[in-house]
Amino acid sequence: MPPLWPPDRFEVRSVRPAPGGRSADRYHFPRRAHEAAIRLRGLRFATQIQVIRLADGATLFDLSAGVEVPVDHW
Repeated sequence: MPPLWPPDRFEVRSVRPAPGGRSADRYHFPRRAHEAAIRLRGLRFATQIQVIRLADGATLFDLSAGVEVPVDHW
């Protein structure tokens, strides 16, 4: 039986100052991954936020490095 959900294509990674504050969430749709990264940035709680394309390991968003590829190019 095929999976009900489409495969994950993006991973949103974040680091928070709390002990054990690393998190990684996966998304299939690029806009959902982008929205998650923007929400984390807006909260100003995460010290690092990255979005990685799982297929090739490309960094599409990196808060500390100033990388923000337009979501239409993800």
